[in-house]
Amino acid sequence: MILSRSSSWPRKQLLLAVADGFCAAFAMVLAVTLRLGWLEGMGYLEKHWSPVLIAWTLYIVSFYISGLYENESLQRVSRMLTAAVMAVVLGSVLTTSVFYATFSLDMGRGIFFGFAAFVFAVIVANRLFYIAANRRGLLAQRCLIIGTNGEARKTIQLIRRHPHYGIRVLGMIHCGPSRERVGQFIEDYPVLGTLDSLEKFVDLYDIERLILATTADEESLLLKRLRAFRYRGVAIVDFVTLYEELGQEIPLDYINDEWLFHASLNNSRIHIRRFKRLIDVLLSMLGIVITAPLAGLAASLIKLTSPGPILYRQERLGRDSVPFELLKFRTMVAGAESETGPVWAADNDPRITTVGKWLRKTRVDEIPQLVNVLRGDMSLVGPRPERAIFIQKLSEKIPFYAERLLVPPGITGWAQVMAPYAASVEDTRRKLQYDLYYIKHMSFFLDAFIFAKTAKTILFGRERKKTSPTAATSPEPTELKTETLFLNTARPGDAPAEEKRRLA
Repeated sequence: MILSRSSSWPRKQLLLAVADGFCAAFAMVLAVTLRLGWLEGMGYLEKHWSPVLIAWTLYIVSFYISGLYENESLQRVSRMLTAAVMAVVLGSVLTTSVFYATFSLDMGRGIFFGFAAFVFAVIVANRLFYIAANRRGLLAQRCLIIGTNGEARKTIQLIRRHPHYGIRVLGMIHCGPSRERVGQFIEDYPVLGTLDSLEKFVDLYDIERLILATTADEESLLLKRLRAFRYRGVAIVDFVTLYEELGQEIPLDYINDEWLFHASLNNSRIHIRRFKRLIDVLLSMLGIVITAPLAGLAASLIKLTSPGPILYRQERLGRDSVPFELLKFRTMVAGAESETGPVWAADNDPRITTVGKWLRKTRVDEIPQLVNVLRGDMSLVGPRPERAIFIQKLSEKIPFYAERLLVPPGITGWAQVMAPYAASVEDTRRKLQYDLYYIKHMSFFLDAFIFAKTAKTILFGRERKKTSPTAATSPEPTELKTETLFLNTARPGDAPAEEKRRLA
């Protein structure tokens, strides 16, 4: 089994974020020294380090929320300039709001506006350099694919769907003893040689990563031969790990119980059992206080615009399948399921009220769930809590669906910010792949990352991740009733033999 720890961001974008941090600090120093001079400016920074640090931090957060690290912004100059303007405006608004809220106006207006102007200049310059370097392949990671069968073709297709990750395939290595495939092309990539010549090509092309695209049986035989390259600093990943890194989800068709067991070992017991719960309690209490005026406004609008209760209560399953009563502001007409029975909610569900559409879009409807978090029924971040009847049916159709019940459900989560509402079994299957990714990589930093994406979703709308080729061809169900929505869905075990799950 080959497991390589993947990060939430591509390496290049992570380096870009670090560069942004240094450039934003440089912009602050430049603004201060141009306004006050070098000696007086250094004294100013030493005396006012607290507001300076706050402004720097808020601008860094605004870079992400405004989409400066999104793939489209890193490929199109026009989209990048729009995101840069939004980032500076948002950063300025956030900084001003914090200073006024704390009655701390230590930063002069000249320095503040100078900082904003210089920040805009440096982040635009950073991205122009990034775009130019990326187009010339200067930031690409040199790779070889080991394997020339169907797995290799899937690997190439996966890499082509994520060009922004900068994986540059220089060729392929045939695993068989014969040389009959050497010199041929697979998906426009040459078969350079066999395993006997692998070391030569690794040295010749200064290879940084070997991508294993073989069957499980072949993979186990290759490990001994590839171990030496790992000790030389060459990264070795298989298809599941590459899919996890590029798509930030776990491919269900290629994992098994052994893979899930090893994935569970990556979690931190201290974070899950102690630190995460402490953060949940503190932030939920703070959130209840801060959102009280907004919650009061939402409750009034619900009461005035549609008959029925203000709160919607529904039994959901929490960790270890323990039932609890979920609280939300009511966004649908009262008794929405009295005639239809339990059904999935969709983005444009006709049962949603006018006020409910706004509550859902801004996620204000989920404010009462802070009470669930305080009670311990939920966490702030985790898989979406689901109803028992759906979990029962989905567990019959989707492998490992019950795995999401091993951790507390959350108000927001990786699947919630990466995919829209699930309105079919195929949608739910895709969201489970994101949930499994979160369960494997659960950490304080990933939770903070999800909070940032949630804020971006609220401010600028929901990101819609492109569906996989399989999902794209799946017909949408015309009827979403519980009794019918599971009838015509193909079971994972019905896939062709080459699509069966393999060892990771």
